[in-house]
Amino acid sequence: MPEETSVASSSESAEEKPCSSTAAAAGSSVEVMEEAKKLIGTGKRHLVMGDVVSAVSVFQEACSMLAEKYGDTADECGEAFFLCGKSLLELARMENSVLGNALEGVPEESEEEEQPSSSNVESADNLDDDDDDDDDDDDDEDGEKNGQDKEEEEVGNLQLAWEMLEVAKVIYKRKESKEDQLMAAQAYLKLGEVSAESGNYPQALDDFQECLALQLKHLPPHSRLLAETHYHVATTLCYMDQYSQAIQHYNSSIKVIETRLAMLQEVINAAEGADGAAEEKNELDELKLLLPDIREKVEDAKESQKTASAASQAIQQTLGGASTSSAFLCENGSTSSAAFATTSQVPVKPESASSSKAVSDISHLVRKKSTTQSASVESPA
Repeated sequence: MPEETSVASSSESAEEKPCSSTAAAAGSSVEVMEEAKKLIGTGKRHLVMGDVVSAVSVFQEACSMLAEKYGDTADECGEAFFLCGKSLLELARMENSVLGNALEGVPEESEEEEQPSSSNVESADNLDDDDDDDDDDDDDEDGEKNGQDKEEEEVGNLQLAWEMLEVAKVIYKRKESKEDQLMAAQAYLKLGEVSAESGNYPQALDDFQECLALQLKHLPPHSRLLAETHYHVATTLCYMDQYSQAIQHYNSSIKVIETRLAMLQEVINAAEGADGAAEEKNELDELKLLLPDIREKVEDAKESQKTASAASQAIQQTLGGASTSSAFLCENGSTSSAAFATTSQVPVKPESASSSKAVSDISHLVRKKSTTQSASVESPA
């Protein structure tokens, strides 16, 4: 009997262990989500206050926690990855702006000024062989460290922003709800902005068009998001010298704004009292200020279209017609200028990794980046 009692007690304790571990896992999961939500809320406040550097740091910490707990592409990671990518894009823009201002007026170093720095290397030939061996070993170690540091620095904020947003896009797009599909559209929008920022306009156009397709499916015709996306598409097309299509999207943006103005005016007319519909009145004033700027863009695109057409005709006449100009076609059948426009653009995607790899292996993204290199960036007012 004592043996049976001990066996029964041990079996009962063995059955209790899985229950306790499950409860502990559930508790830790809730704690991780609560802590991540607090970090996300803090990061949003930093963005509102214009402290982009702090926002990036907080969002990266949230991404690290959620990815470690649920996996890199889990549904729980979508919001954190999107906000982190969005903040990294803003940080990259700020750094580019500061760097551009700092380099203005800085003279380039001449070859004569670089010669003294290499004179020490020439004098090293007089050292003993033993000293040379020791120096070589030290140089190898320093070279390895510098190579590792350089590899870390080469992953810039713009590249990190693209990869974060790419993961967020995958997370949201696989879900079918309207809210998730619209978040996928926003991820596409930010991906397009990253590509445009790096000069990869064909990729930016693809992303903006994907965003527009989702928004047209799920948004009302008077949504401001539609007007914004049409504007991005039109601006990108102008960079690609496709002025006719750009004008169409500029006009679509104007049409959306005019539709929204009519809707806002109806709300204001139906409101009671002078203080009624205050938000609608403010938005109405903002949109009225936007319309002249977009109409000016339309006129600029029309003028550029005329100039490009006139220049094309002049070139054809100078070369003696299409038969002569065909000699300047590239191997792929495009003109030399078109080929230059394509090859001169910097790809955002890493050459050694596809988008699928970026999604499946993003452990390097959720590390907490050092913000010392960004300490000199001033937050916008």
